[in-house]
This record gives sequence, structure tokens and C-alpha cells, in this order.
Amino acid sequence: MSWRNKVTTNTPKVELHSIDSLVVGSYKTGKTRLWKEATELHYANPDDVLLLAFEAGYETWEIDNMIPIHKEGSDEELWKVWEFFKKQVVPGLVKEANEGRVTKLLGIDTADRCIDAATAWVLRDRAKKYGVPNIVSLQAINEASDKKENGYTALAEEMAKPFDALKNAGYGKMSLAWTKEKETTLYNGLKYNSIELMMHATGRKIFESQASLIACLFNEVSVLDKTGAEVSDNIKDKKNREKGTNFHETRTVMVFRPTEYISIAGGRYTDLPTDPVEYSAENFLKVFETAVKGQLRKTTKSIDDLKVEQAQERDEQAKEYAEQEEAKASVEELIAQINNQKIRFTDNQLTDYIVPEFKKILGMANYNKSVDVEALGKAVDFITKFQLPA
Repeated sequence: MSWRNKVTTNTPKVELHSIDSLVVGSYKTGKTRLWKEATELHYANPDDVLLLAFEAGYETWEIDNMIPIHKEGSDEELWKVWEFFKKQVVPGLVKEANEGRVTKLLGIDTADRCIDAATAWVLRDRAKKYGVPNIVSLQAINEASDKKENGYTALAEEMAKPFDALKNAGYGKMSLAWTKEKETTLYNGLKYNSIELMMHATGRKIFESQASLIACLFNEVSVLDKTGAEVSDNIKDKKNREKGTNFHETRTVMVFRPTEYISIAGGRYTDLPTDPVEYSAENFLKVFETAVKGQLRKTTKSIDDLKVEQAQERDEQAKEYAEQEEAKASVEELIAQINNQKIRFTDNQLTDYIVPEFKKILGMANYNKSVDVEALGKAVDFITKFQLPA
């Protein structure tokens, strides 16, 4: 097939669950609340959304659909949280996408605690792999592996697998994450402070780089005088010295473009507001709707028609992916069964009796390279029933 046959067109996705989005802010700025209120407003069916809670930020809210993943393991056994997520939740969602989709949009609350759980799993796994009693940090993996493996690369690869699987299965993702103020020094020595993600660079590659829309929740402070009027200059005492006022007002706003102070905001849309937007679920969805419409400059189809068309396309791709994953799982299981049966024989017996028959059934002696489920099934049946001649 010519590469030219791969040329196609792309129409921007119009559903919230068709993209990855990121809502960030410092502690208690309303990230979980925005998830709850925005999804309740956007989706008529509560089953369309599912919050995967890696921490207990949901405790004061009525949430219709959530999995308290954080309860699977305490800080001492945090690796169990990631184990449950990748081995039970993700395969279950992939299978569901094939057999009858229930959920459309997943919430990750918070991405930071998700990274912590995955890190704990990697540290435990590598300690077992390299035969050391304990590995306390990702940096220490370098030494434990005799410089053969980088811990941050291992974490990135570990986290990519389940999140890629969810994306390929047609799920959208809205991740919630923490921010912090960071001081940066430029090459000329000048320093500036900015609002950034709290997570490390590896985490940003997984969550920030994949997000098409990033909203930063920020507490904006207005300084007031005693009459309640906003002031732009510091008040002064009787000796003409500047002093702080006793009055101020704080309001939470949503920032959708980077500013001179807020670095973590923006996305892949051109029509995003340049000024802070008043915090509310209604305003968040208005920004998203306006951004989507701003990208649709050539299509003559309506938003509703695009929703139907893209939903069908997403489900077809998800079904194909899920079937491939199911076949892969079947291959792995059959190979494992052959491995279990091999221990009944010596190397010479395998060479004399098993390998020739495998070549006939599989077309090759190395069954580990076969992806033919039917042929592997026959190979399992043969080696299981085969008895050495008396």
C-alpha cells in the first residue's frame, strides 16, 4: 500500500470526552468541585462520567460515580493503588468499551497522587528485579541497576501503558493537579516567580503534554480601602509611609492562557479568553464550546452531527483496539500454558517430540513468537495430552 493512501483529513473533536483536559490549582481552589459541577451540567446521564479518586478530595461532595482507588493501599503499600488501577480498572474499562460502553469521560483526582502510586509500584518492582531490599527514590534505580536503567524513564513507560490503553479505547480524560509557585533564574541572572505544576518533568510529559485544554484555578486578590473601594496604590500613614490595608477580597478565577505570572494554562485552541474568567462550571463549558467552534472553519456539518459521527468513529476504533488487546491477552495466556507444560520434559525430549510437532502446528519452533490464537490453542492441546512413549 502506498504511503499516499494514508493521507486523510481531520475535524476537531467537539465533545468534552473526546479530548484530554487538565484543571490545575493550589490546594482548595475548587478542582474537584469544578469536575462535579461541569460534568453534571454537561452530561444528562451520570453514568457518562467516572471519577478515579487517587486521594480523598471528593469527601465533601455528592459524587454519583467514582472509584476510591486510594483505599486500595496506604502510604506504606501505595503500590497497591497503582496495581489495582492498571490490572483491574483499566482492563475492565477497555473490555467495557468493546462489549457495551458505559463511561465516556474519566476524572483523575489528582494526577499528583496518581504519579505517587505509580512511583511506589516502580520502586517496589525494581527492588525485586535487582535483588535489593529497598529502593527509596527513582534516582536510586540508576545505582541499583548498575546504570542500566533510568528511574524516571521507567516511570514514564509504566504510566504510559494504561493511559494509552484508555485513550485507544475511546475514553476522554480530565485530570486534576496541584500547582506551586516556582522561582526561575534566566541565563542573564534575572529571577522571576511563576505558577507551575507541582509535579516533576516526567509527570508533566504524561499529563500536561497530552492536554488539549488547560485551565488554571487562581485566587485573585483585590486590595480595598475601608470603604470597600478597590485601590491600585498602597495607602500611606501620617508620615507618608506605605502600609498594608486591612481590607481585601479574594475570588477564584479560571485562567486559560499563560500570563506573566501563571505559566500553566492554555491548550491547542485559538479562541481562548485572554482575561481571567469568573470561576463556575457554566463559564468553563462556555469557554470549551467557544474554543471548539473557533476551530471549525471549514466543515459544513453542525455540532450535533459531528457529535454523532465522532461517537461512531470513536466506538469503532475502541472496539478494534479492545479486540486486539483481547487477542493479545489470549496469546499470552496460551504461551503461559505451554511454558507450564514444558517443565514435564527434558531438553532432549522437547527436541525429539515437541519441537517437530510445533513446527507442523505453528510453522515455527519458537512458539513465543506466534500470534495465531487458533494454532497456539492446538499446540497447548498437543503438549498437554502428549505422553512420552514407554
